[in-house]
Amino acid sequence: MTLFVLSLFFISIATTLFLTGILKGDAFSPSSVTLSCRNHQHLGGYDRPTTAIYSAVEVLVEGPSESTPVEIVAVEEEVTENEKEDAAGPVSAELIISRLEKQRAKMRLKDEKSLELSKEDLVLVHEDKNILVIDKPTGVLTVSGKGNHPSLANAVHEHIKSSLPSGDHMIVHRLGMDVSGLIIMAKNKNAVRELHGLFRERKVERRYEALVAGHIEKDDGLINLPTMMDYQCPPYVRISTTDHQWKLVDLETEDVGKKMLQGPKESITKYEVIEREFLQGQPVTRVTLTSISGRYHQLNVHMAAFGHPIVGDNVYGINGDALPNGGLTDKELEELIPNPNRADSETQILLNESVNSKELPPCVHAKYIKFKHPITKKLYEFNSDCPF
Repeated sequence: MTLFVLSLFFISIATTLFLTGILKGDAFSPSSVTLSCRNHQHLGGYDRPTTAIYSAVEVLVEGPSESTPVEIVAVEEEVTENEKEDAAGPVSAELIISRLEKQRAKMRLKDEKSLELSKEDLVLVHEDKNILVIDKPTGVLTVSGKGNHPSLANAVHEHIKSSLPSGDHMIVHRLGMDVSGLIIMAKNKNAVRELHGLFRERKVERRYEALVAGHIEKDDGLINLPTMMDYQCPPYVRISTTDHQWKLVDLETEDVGKKMLQGPKESITKYEVIEREFLQGQPVTRVTLTSISGRYHQLNVHMAAFGHPIVGDNVYGINGDALPNGGLTDKELEELIPNPNRADSETQILLNESVNSKELPPCVHAKYIKFKHPITKKLYEFNSDCPF
């Protein structure tokens, strides 16, 4: 009887401590992870156009690089694969913050290379008194950030009439510095407010065209894998698993920030094969990617976990700044997203070397956008030619 009473006492203490952690926002409840690769042509509620269009990757959106001020410092040696693996042990706030600051400094140095656009460089796809649709070139930031670097927003505000006080006020969504393609901008406060509502309610349809490593076996499918912030390679994301959620249970919000301790985000990507090709003798697949859920860096990390990373992706691709395979081990890959046709390491390396040697950006382009005009309510859709 004494042993039974003691057992109940210890269980009560453990339960109290865990519930306290949840109420503070410092604990996760484990979640399941699934993959679906069935035909879902009805999903998303759009009709497939007659022309070849390609889809919506939330690719390297300028998030942490621009939203958080970071002093530019000399970048020390890069994190090696062994160092990444070392973080698989006990997780400390000091290690997370150290790596976060180092990576942000590296991202800031890259932002300094943003191109300055002239009026002639601006490709206007559509303009009226309320909005603009612009075909953004690669190599330029959408917004300047704290470094006040050249940006699309600044160039548009300088050369196109608007009632808003700055280019940043015209921005309602972003494309990463390396990503080219279609972007909507507002010209007045009313348009800004209405466009934000459209994006918040996911009423803007975007698709991207991408080249990914290897030949994808099925013509279309869904990747349904939740994502979480990556404590080993911040500020990037990884595929969320129960084990990795529990790794963060003892960390405090005030030490690592709210984003690091957010629970897993449901993330669903739709892919459609356009054509299976070869690049420099290596197999690649031209695909349409649509982010059903619209999570940060979702399409990059999903394609990497699927075994077909975006060609030229030096973050989530092989030997990139983030963990390979979306942060999953070989065992986890087999359990969560089995794929016998994964691009092997040699293929991925050769493809990235081919792109990087020519100083080309990752092979992804914001090809298509469809939305209801925020003021006139007229339905618009636009296509942009892919540069690769």
